[in-house]
This record gives sequence, structure tokens and C-alpha cells, in this order.
Amino acid sequence: MNYQDFLSTIITKLKEHFDDTVSLELQTVTKNNGTLLDALIIMNPDINISPTIFLNPYYHRYLSGITMEDICDDILKTYEAHRPSESIDITFFTDFEQVKERIIFKLVSYEKNKELLEKVPYFRFLDFAIIFNCLLNADSEDYATILIYNSHLNYWGVTANTLFSYAKHNTPLLLPYQLNNMADLLKDMLPDDADSEALQPMYILSNSGKVNGATCILYDGLLSQIAERLKSDFILLPSSIHEVILVPVDQCEELCAFSSMVTEVNETQLTDEEILSDHAYYYERSKGVLAM
Repeated sequence: MNYQDFLSTIITKLKEHFDDTVSLELQTVTKNNGTLLDALIIMNPDINISPTIFLNPYYHRYLSGITMEDICDDILKTYEAHRPSESIDITFFTDFEQVKERIIFKLVSYEKNKELLEKVPYFRFLDFAIIFNCLLNADSEDYATILIYNSHLNYWGVTANTLFSYAKHNTPLLLPYQLNNMADLLKDMLPDDADSEALQPMYILSNSGKVNGATCILYDGLLSQIAERLKSDFILLPSSIHEVILVPVDQCEELCAFSSMVTEVNETQLTDEEILSDHAYYYERSKGVLAM
């Protein structure tokens, strides 16, 4: 069964589980890095929002031998687990006074998002772009945002600088950072006789929601605080848009090797929309500067 037939079959089978008042629609959604995904939207007439269920991964599961019945069951379970119980009043989005306390920023690749950047306010940072969202829900299971476009700025009568000012204040408060020692996370996975203390020190930096957590590197003064705590320069590995890995080092001679590691992880472990960068960065404690 080819992919288009797979999508049609999914819709046909799922419709059997709903009455005629519920609509099932397929929408093509542009994700990070220009990745296009097919999303299933199941709309109840009494509720104005619905969880977005991406079907592309399910096709890969079908090709690996998972039955269509099991796939449909999983989609229905996902829908039930995330189905909202009531509508959301988004009329607040027309009033900047109600929006401004929810404005956050997000870090993405500049090169991989040039088409999107023609439509949204952004700022350059190294080889990244800083874009802006309105945060609706910070729960990692139901994380929800509205992307802010240039048209929204025109409607509100505000500038990109205004967005940045609010995002700089709001994002650390709404999505506080978390720094974890990787050795602590690996303890339960290592053999009993393994010495976790012998591992090269590495730290995972993300936010409380574990979504778009790489943005924490923008938090005012945070990298400097971490460097002082570690009493070391560090290499920053952009492991995905959701987190970065910090590796304390004495000098940046190892940067090329770490960049190769980032490239390999991007090619073998991440989906296209999860990639943030193809190389490593170096934070110099004495200068308080993150560099490519």
C-alpha cells in the first residue's frame, strides 16, 4: 500500500468510530526546518480545538509490519488521551495587552528556516534565528503555542524589539531551565560494576517542559552562571531543538571532533524537524561568549 492509499484507509477506518457530527480532516503542516508533515485533525462540533496527530510515523510502522487495526487503535488512544474537554477562547489573541505576558522565544536554525523567516519577526544569533510564540499551555504532554507572524505585529501595532523584550522576561519564568548531570541519568542504565564517575562530565540543559529546551541558551546570564558553577569553559552540543549538552573542557581543541559527533547524531538519531545545528559551539568562561 502506498502512502496516499494508507492515508485514505486511515480516514475511512477511523470514521467508523465516530458519528456524522465529527469531522476528520488531513492537513499538511510545516514544522521546524521546513519539514512537511501530514496531520490528522478530529473536530468535535462542540469544541473548537483538537490534538494534532501526525500520520507520517505511522506509515513507517505500517511498513515495518504493524497492522492497520493496531495503528488505528493507537491513533484513537492518542486522541482520547489528549482530547480537550472544552473549547479555548482565543479572542484574547486580538489584544496585545492580554498576549504580552505569554510571549516566549524559540531557537531554530537560520539556514533551514529561511522561507518561514520571510513571514515572521526574528533576530539572528550566531547561525540561529530567534522567533516568537504565544504560549497557551506549557505542559509537556499538551504543549501548545501560536506562532507570531509579521501580520500579528501589524495588527497589534508593536515592533519585533517589543516582542523580544517581553520574551526575554517571560520565557525563563514560564519555562524555567533544568540542568542535569548525564552521569546521574545513566546510573540506572549502566551495569552494577560500572563507575559512572569515570564518565566524561556532561550536562543536559533543557526547560521544564522538555519542549524547545535548547532555547535556554538565550536566558540572560544563564551560560555564565553554569560556567562559574562548573569552573570551566564548555563545549555546547545542540543535540536537538529540545535540549543541548554541555561538556566542560580546558581548551577548544576538541571542537572539530564534537562537531562530527553532532553531525552523526543529526543524520542517524533525529527527525528533520528536531535538528537545530550541524556543529558544536564553545563557551569561553573568561569572556562570557558563546562562539561557533
